[in-house]
Amino acid sequence: MVATNQGKVFEANVQQSAKDQSLFFYRIKDVNPMAIKRGFGVSKNKYDCFLFFKGYLFPFELKSTKDKSVSFSEKIIKPQQIKHLKEATQYPNIIPGFLFQFREPENKVYFVHINDFLTYKNIAEKQLKHTYKNKVNKASIPIAICEEIGTEVRWMKKKVNYTYYLNKLCDELIEKFANGTNCTSHTPINKRVMM
Repeated sequence: MVATNQGKVFEANVQQSAKDQSLFFYRIKDVNPMAIKRGFGVSKNKYDCFLFFKGYLFPFELKSTKDKSVSFSEKIIKPQQIKHLKEATQYPNIIPGFLFQFREPENKVYFVHINDFLTYKNIAEKQLKHTYKNKVNKASIPIAICEEIGTEVRWMKKKVNYTYYLNKLCDELIEKFANGTNCTSHTPINKRVMM
């Protein structure tokens, strides 16, 4: 049996969902380092994909795990991904963040705005006082925190793959973030200072 990269399956399911819902979607392909000449520099992607919906741009970085939390390890969440998602908050009508897929025991997917992610990460790593209902983990973002600060992505399972209702997600995110004040930091999206 051939091992399948579940992260790539998740990306493919998100892409197919966008296509099925007639949404403008662009998946940024990773460059295979084995396919290029030695010593040739490869640019690193800012994020995995972006979606355009009702005048808003949604840059997404997708992460999939079988665990109950997603590690902050640089192998999992790369610094340039955080940096570029954060930079996107400077512009109006852009809602950037992570789509975290927790595969076990039942598929759960949450959108977490980059500002909410950074607030949580800062509190968790520095062990600062927080007002979260759920336990903070200094090395990762657990599913319970994603449930608390994120927006759940509804889905339907086909025979094998999932259809994610991205149109419903984007409607919810526009309603939640369009006025710019619904992130944990309560600072308007396009007025936030770079961290």
